[in-house]
Amino acid sequence: MKKFTFKGVLDGFRSSVAQQTRVDQEIVETLRPDNFQVAKTFRHGFPFQPTAVAFDPVQHLLAVGTKSGSLRLLGRPGVDSHVRHEGEGMVLQIQFLLNEGALITATSDDSLHLWNFRQKKPEVVHSLKFQRERITYIHLPLQSKWLYVGTERGNIHVVNIESFVLSGYVINWNKAIEL
Repeated sequence: MKKFTFKGVLDGFRSSVAQQTRVDQEIVETLRPDNFQVAKTFRHGFPFQPTAVAFDPVQHLLAVGTKSGSLRLLGRPGVDSHVRHEGEGMVLQIQFLLNEGALITATSDDSLHLWNFRQKKPEVVHSLKFQRERITYIHLPLQSKWLYVGTERGNIHVVNIESFVLSGYVINWNKAIEL
């Protein structure tokens, strides 16, 4: 007499039923670029290759500009923001509008940018591009609405920071200094 085991019975059932693979249950084993999203999750330390630094004593903020065009705003613990200029120019100088929630940057591609950081992500509100002269220095007197922009040729241009346009007033180097 033949003995039947439980394992043998199950194996008999399995072999009698033809297994069909369903297409919708197949696992796709190839990875595609749309399966991934690259994001920076953490940033620490001082920015690499700093070129400009500014401090707002009222809001206790430190802005650091870099050679790659990055701008990092640091404040109290938890206040840390990182943004980039759209061009490839490095940040030459940074000037805070004291207690206004804004700052002005001068970049090596001869542009001035007005940044607004009142919202969570700082953004450029206005940009101004110089065509004929290279920017070397910017100065904003305390509580003034006029920004003085020094150029490589020694001229000083005046920018209204409320409308962010060049005024018609220019201090030429040869008119300011007796020859």
